[in-house]
Amino acid sequence: MQVQELSVEPLHHNDTLNPSLWDGESLRRDVRYKLLQIAKHFAEFLNVDQLNLKDITISGSNASYGYSKYSDIDLHLVVEHVGDREELYQAKKNQYNFTYDITLNDIPVELYVQDSKQPHHSAGIYSVLDNKWLSKPNPDRPKTHPTEIKSKARNFSGLINQAIRSEDLERCRATMEEIRRLRKAGLERSGEDSVENLAFKLLRARGQIDKLRKYITKLESAELSLGEHNED
Repeated sequence: MQVQELSVEPLHHNDTLNPSLWDGESLRRDVRYKLLQIAKHFAEFLNVDQLNLKDITISGSNASYGYSKYSDIDLHLVVEHVGDREELYQAKKNQYNFTYDITLNDIPVELYVQDSKQPHHSAGIYSVLDNKWLSKPNPDRPKTHPTEIKSKARNFSGLINQAIRSEDLERCRATMEEIRRLRKAGLERSGEDSVENLAFKLLRARGQIDKLRKYITKLESAELSLGEHNED
């Protein structure tokens, strides 16, 4: 498996927020209504006692000037005291996003549960519940150079290809965790414009992250299966 040239433009910057969602710097009324409706549906899907909802927010590229045609809408239910429900929320989130194909003006919506005490690094964070900015995005163009992003993305891509070629489940899992760890470190250090985060987003747009995720699932399925020709 060869490492392909990363041809997707890694760094997007727009002069305005996405007009499909925003009217200037204000969330469009019809969009806000629909996001609240989706959040309510997701909360009911979670089906837990005392969700302790503190806020409903959107963040990521579509709450900033860095959106592109690959950007989705990150809709977060911010709750208090996730505690030992973290794995349940993660499983429910994955199930919900797999089951429901929800879009707003052709933009996919991804649902998350976020602990209110967990730091959240994003260029912009908007409270859909209170209809106000919690962290306003900077309209200035990021200073990260595209060549830096492509270089880091090639490094990540090489790790992914090596892991897949190894056909080793633990190595593939470790590679995914390492890439996520590096992205998180970049977010904590420099926010959404960090080289690590932008490289991750470039690979996600190219399908590299999903390729590794699906390969991990394939190896996990094989590990749990009994070969059809095995007579034991």
